[in-house]
Amino acid sequence: MKKLLPLVILTLALFSCGDDVEFNTPSVQANKNYNFWRADAFSASISESGALTILAKNSTDEIFLTVPGSVGKYSLGEIEGRDASVITFEGEQFSTRNRPDESVSLYPELGFVKIDEIVNNTITGTFQFLVFDESGLNTIGFNEGIFYRVPLLDGNLEE
Repeated sequence: MKKLLPLVILTLALFSCGDDVEFNTPSVQANKNYNFWRADAFSASISESGALTILAKNSTDEIFLTVPGSVGKYSLGEIEGRDASVITFEGEQFSTRNRPDESVSLYPELGFVKIDEIVNNTITGTFQFLVFDESGLNTIGFNEGIFYRVPLLDGNLEE
């Protein structure tokens, strides 16, 4: 029995130590107003001017992220060609181009898109943003956003 116990412990140790490999598939997800949000469909395209647009949507929202098509971190809203927009299933439109009403915020943090990697015409990175409707009184916030291996369907990116 004394010889059997070390053998059982050794066997358990060898077979319980394994690589827990999780296969990551392309995805876009974030927290929308601090609730989990995941896209059902997503894609990316690049215009002739070099602007990259990532589209992610589910049954409640469509998100459009537009930034330069190269690796880097880009602030949203203040510079032409850098924008986040959301269209809700009710048809309401929100954007970082819309300024907040002064009663809501004088100096809003509009957010960023960070492109970490471009490999085989797929884009990986992170994002967070705060978008306002045209009145500047209503807002939607997305934070802790991740896009992973989003396929480029139109145009070409330099890696």
